[in-house]
Amino acid sequence: MKVILTQAVPGLGEAGVVKEVADGYARNYLLPRKLAITATRGSLKQAEAQAGVYTRRAQKAVSASQLAAAAIEGKTVKIRARVGSENRLYGSVTAADVAEALLTQYGADLDRRKIAIDEAIHRTGTYTATADFGQGVTAKFNVEVASEVAGAHGKASRVEATESAAPEAAAAPEAETSEDEAPAEEAAADTTEA
Repeated sequence: MKVILTQAVPGLGEAGVVKEVADGYARNYLLPRKLAITATRGSLKQAEAQAGVYTRRAQKAVSASQLAAAAIEGKTVKIRARVGSENRLYGSVTAADVAEALLTQYGADLDRRKIAIDEAIHRTGTYTATADFGQGVTAKFNVEVASEVAGAHGKASRVEATESAAPEAAAAPEAETSEDEAPAEEAAADTTEA
């Protein structure tokens, strides 16, 4: 039976491709799941027209992937982590950490499952990673892991300064409202006397 694939089917082909498949495979798997439609004269003409659309979409996706890969190819992503003795990390740097750093430093939004790190990161240093952008496009980049000892103390002091300023700011509006309430109470007393 001839069918036209409406979606990419692993091991069979991409969307828009006309394939000859077994009748049972078409009736029991492809057609009920809307992965393909039966090939008729009208649907074949429609498939030919759609083939150009699918090709243009695929080319756009590949060029977008190549641009994104070029943006991080050979770059170095810097990650700060807590370090103990002998430059060993507390925990490890994961693909999720690398994906977050890529997003903040280079604007590359990648799923953590698309990032492969050559070796487990348990110490400070420079490591190699590969990002898979799909359509066969990959990019190699470096991950530099450094100690955050100086950054942690600075961060804590900023938090403390913010927390100490907050009670003063909260106390000031209370003082203003108490002054505003006093004239209102005097005005109410004046109206009752009159």
